[in-house]
Amino acid sequence: MCNPSRRVLAPLALSVLLPACDTAEVGPPASPPVFETVQADLFSAPGAQSNAWADYDGDGDLDLFVGFRGAPNRLYRNDEGAFTDVAGEVGLAVQEETRASAWGDWDGDGDLDLYVGFADLGIPNRLYRNEGGRFVDVADEVGVAVGGTTRQPAFVDYDGDGDLDLFVAFRDKPNHLFRNDGARFSDVTEASGIGDPRRTVGVAWFDMDGDADLDAFVANQNGDEDGVFINQGDGTFIDRAADLGMSQPGRPEALGSVGTAVADYDNDGDLDLLVASYGPDVLWENRGDGTFANAAPGTALAGDHHSVAAGWADYDGDGWVDLYVNTFLSSEVEARDYLFRNEEGTFVEVTPEPMIERGSSHGVAWADFDGDGDVDLALANNHAEGHHPLYRNLADPAGEARALAVHVTDADGRWTRSGATVTLRRSSDGFTTARVVDSGGGYASQGVVPVYFFLPPAGTGPVELSVSWYEGGSARRASLSVDPDDQRTVRIRAGG
Repeated sequence: MCNPSRRVLAPLALSVLLPACDTAEVGPPASPPVFETVQADLFSAPGAQSNAWADYDGDGDLDLFVGFRGAPNRLYRNDEGAFTDVAGEVGLAVQEETRASAWGDWDGDGDLDLYVGFADLGIPNRLYRNEGGRFVDVADEVGVAVGGTTRQPAFVDYDGDGDLDLFVAFRDKPNHLFRNDGARFSDVTEASGIGDPRRTVGVAWFDMDGDADLDAFVANQNGDEDGVFINQGDGTFIDRAADLGMSQPGRPEALGSVGTAVADYDNDGDLDLLVASYGPDVLWENRGDGTFANAAPGTALAGDHHSVAAGWADYDGDGWVDLYVNTFLSSEVEARDYLFRNEEGTFVEVTPEPMIERGSSHGVAWADFDGDGDVDLALANNHAEGHHPLYRNLADPAGEARALAVHVTDADGRWTRSGATVTLRRSSDGFTTARVVDSGGGYASQGVVPVYFFLPPAGTGPVELSVSWYEGGSARRASLSVDPDDQRTVRIRAGG
């Protein structure tokens, strides 16, 4: 049922794709969690950095792009849970050191294109248009062939006109924003005011102030202060990080912010932000009024791990998002990583031994690649002796009955709603939580994956899904009721 308090409402289309398992009221599985490696030989190459999931060939399962240094990039095609590297045959096996990747349907033709960013200052970044499963670089043709020490790219509709614009973070020059004008992009960096000249590594796009349009938290390195660029709704941004107490002034050159991860860790219905850092990691808890407070001090998340990237996911299906944080130390091939289990807002470290023995260092990307209802984990380690393992989650199958995967598209079924907020509420027990449609995170990556929800076993009955996004100059919200006993996957067309 739509929310009548909003003056603009959009229709939502619901498709039931998979039957649900029988609901079972069982407690969460015992810790530590159990994962198994998938095709270990295939995923053993060193030098992996950025990694991002997307269904590039439209066959219904998620494929994985991995960018490398010292080796050609790879695209792993997923064929019902078995992977094959097809980068060479589809035009993506370039040798240049790749630090960034983002999937998105920038041209609105219904398939997913790929932006790739490099580390070398002399190599322009590439925008690959998907032409029937093969990729052609059109970056120069459409006006985005800029280069630099590239970090987080993101396809987002910052101006609410229905197409995907392109933001690119750089560590050696001002960040860039390209407005999508149809056949070409226009560089609106200067006009928008978002061209932060500090040394940026991570960026998180989401609605930070509750007005539905997309704001940007900019994570800066080498002692630089962070930025919080609030969208003014007129194509411009204002940095309010200092006003909000989120700039982290006074850090020495050796410290700084790196990767970002957004989720509702405390199940209060708004989005919080984890900033992996050189120095203590930061958890910006959303107070619900446009302000944030650092909730990490005094918790297991406050460690100084020399963290690079992080990813939220409810690996154990108990309704509370857990957190994977990876680290990088140049002197250690396998600097250990951390998996924190979220126990109703309290974090406990439960890292499985295989992940301690072989950590990541850069890429962190969660997704249900095998369609069994739980979330699996792809990692990337750029050391000369590192691997990029894929771990299958062996969670208790009973949790799958409480899983709900939500695909959010526009009215035409295109993936243009990155950054939209999806909120789930269940009246039987008051359970509430929120997620964001992937707008970039992990390590300099953006994937196209469903929004994953898992429901605690205490409650029963239908849930209400609400989607909030920005379009045509207005906040748009709509909602529908879903019975998780009848379906496990829904597709929402938000718009029109």
